[in-house]
Amino acid sequence: MTMFLYHAILPEDHDHHVSIEEIMGRGINYSTKSNNWYGNGGEIKSQIADMLKPLNAPIWVNFQTAIGVNLEPHKPKSFYFPIFTDKILVFDGNITMNIYDQSFYEDNKFTFEEALDFDTGESLEHWIKLYWNSMMTLEEYLLKKPYLKPEVLVFESIPKEVIGVCENS
Repeated sequence: MTMFLYHAILPEDHDHHVSIEEIMGRGINYSTKSNNWYGNGGEIKSQIADMLKPLNAPIWVNFQTAIGVNLEPHKPKSFYFPIFTDKILVFDGNITMNIYDQSFYEDNKFTFEEALDFDTGESLEHWIKLYWNSMMTLEEYLLKKPYLKPEVLVFESIPKEVIGVCENS
């Protein structure tokens, strides 16, 4: 049985909407606007992430070119495609949320009082190390399913030839 991955089809009035025709004509790559809808903890403060990159991380890991995908279809519509590459990693999406929060706090603590609400009490380096430690292959993730909110990233463009459209109600 073939397993599929999914990329959201967002409503036309959404800031990150991309038409079905565009995706079916070009495929999905890191600059596809809908990719901005996905979390990517390694891209938030990429200089720190690169500095803390562990020795066991594959050489092809480049968060600047990663594509976010889902393990389940997005409602009401999704693009879907088979697993066509082994350049797929899964990270703990809850850690990504802490990276976003701490980054916002550190960037704005002297500008906005509201930024104080985003201080996690830990450094960005702490969260990024945890993020790297959460890294696993898709196969490892599917065996254990340790994360409530998996962040699945494909580190290769998704060719138009493998993409289909599915609707869920």
